Amino acid sequence: MRTTRRLPAPAGARPSAVAAMAVTAGLALATLGACTTAGSSADTASDPKSVAAGGDTTVSPLPPGKYKTLPQPCTAVDLDTLKGLVPGAKDYAGAESLTYDTDRRVGCSWHTDAVAGAASRTLSVDFERAVSYDPNVSDEVQAETDFERRAANASIPPVAPGSTPTTPASPTATATGTDPSTGQSAGTGSDGSSPDLLPRRLTDLGNGGFINDVLKTSANGPKRSVTVVFRTANVVVSVTYAATEPRGSAPATSADLQKGARDVAGELERKVEG
Repeated sequence: MRTTRRLPAPAGARPSAVAAMAVTAGLALATLGACTTAGSSADTASDPKSVAAGGDTTVSPLPPGKYKTLPQPCTAVDLDTLKGLVPGAKDYAGAESLTYDTDRRVGCSWHTDAVAGAASRTLSVDFERAVSYDPNVSDEVQAETDFERRAANASIPPVAPGSTPTTPASPTATATGTDPSTGQSAGTGSDGSSPDLLPRRLTDLGNGGFINDVLKTSANGPKRSVTVVFRTANVVVSVTYAATEPRGSAPATSADLQKGARDVAGELERKVEG
């Protein structure tokens, strides 16, 4: 049988006072217990990782991306290729792009000497290594997100199930490129001669790519710019090959510029993959 031990009352205390002291002590203990319980619940609720991981607040980051470095941009394109695509350049060493973190992004460009009334060519390349700061998103997923954002900005249609990305859906469509800097239509991309030159997805570069073809008319003459963008693992590569013709001349053909841009993209893919 369980017995209850009574504590002796303080000397001179009346029975009513003793009872009051006991009630006060009991209320204080109950309040302390309630505060402790509520505090534990609040701490747990404020830490979503604890809830998601069953109380374990340690979240292991995903492994880093495949590529830890980027190629030297101004030596990434073969000299013979440069001489063929950018004839008459004053310096084939190239002009390196200004970036604030060469571990993350590098670029280079080449151009023919500006001569009034003459055609000119410009080639630029850009490498960007994606790094995710979200422990639940890998570097490759981040690179894919960046790539898809570029495709959306250029109004490149997504790949439809069962279709061939390098072949436009409509053989009679007029190719209209989109200027990525403005998101606006910038002209006919294929001279209306071949639907195979439409801005489109590419499947023969890295983990996927796209090609965009933009024609603008200015006071200096028609300028066509062809851009090829592709992703390989956690690196996104961009090639832009542009041609400006003298005022009153026909614009450079899409076929020539697209071939040049794709040839350079193939070289850069090999450089990245080592």
